[in-house]
Amino acid sequence: MARVSNIGATFRVMKQETLAATKALLVKTAKVEHAKIMADHPAPSSFVRIVDGKTGAPEEAVKATGRIIYHYSRIEEVVEFSLVTLQDISPVLSGDYRKAHHVFLNGHPAADLSEYQAGDDLMITNLLPYARKIEVGKMTMRVAGTSKVYQQARRIVMNRFGNSASVEFTFRAVIGGQVVDQAKAATGRRPATGTFEKTLATGIHNKPDMRYPCLVIRER
Repeated sequence: MARVSNIGATFRVMKQETLAATKALLVKTAKVEHAKIMADHPAPSSFVRIVDGKTGAPEEAVKATGRIIYHYSRIEEVVEFSLVTLQDISPVLSGDYRKAHHVFLNGHPAADLSEYQAGDDLMITNLLPYARKIEVGKMTMRVAGTSKVYQQARRIVMNRFGNSASVEFTFRAVIGGQVVDQAKAATGRRPATGTFEKTLATGIHNKPDMRYPCLVIRER
């Protein structure tokens, strides 16, 4: 399977009769093609525009002989593919484990990535009590090879998106309902306030045997 890279689009145009006409055509072409890319499914989760070497400058700032570059992020596509991969290779009995893979943004459950910003902590995990046992091979499986689900998924996702994202397999704990990286967090707890904390994470705290497998996804 081919690897997918972050998309980059560079726009330059043929010289017109005047510099003003050349610039106008360049701006128009860049905006039209950029709009097409953003309207395509799945749409890039974000983009960076570089105009004559200046990041974030408007298209209109371009020189007639200059160029407009867009760099597009496909982080949502990576996350969607990761979820589908985890579901596809999950062992299925009741179906609960297969349906329990969830996305977390900055430690909190995320229904979508509309609030994602570059550099945010983005991960997928499964908080069922036996998810860790499945991952470390301590649970008897009906079908051989169906343990280590997250480790298998990481290899598949990296083979597909390794050029545009890094995917790390690790274990993380839940403290007061918030998934945390124990290497960066204290061991305190906060009161359970939301629906997630009162249901799924009730009584879960920072113990080694209550850490859950997860995939940490970062843009390159």
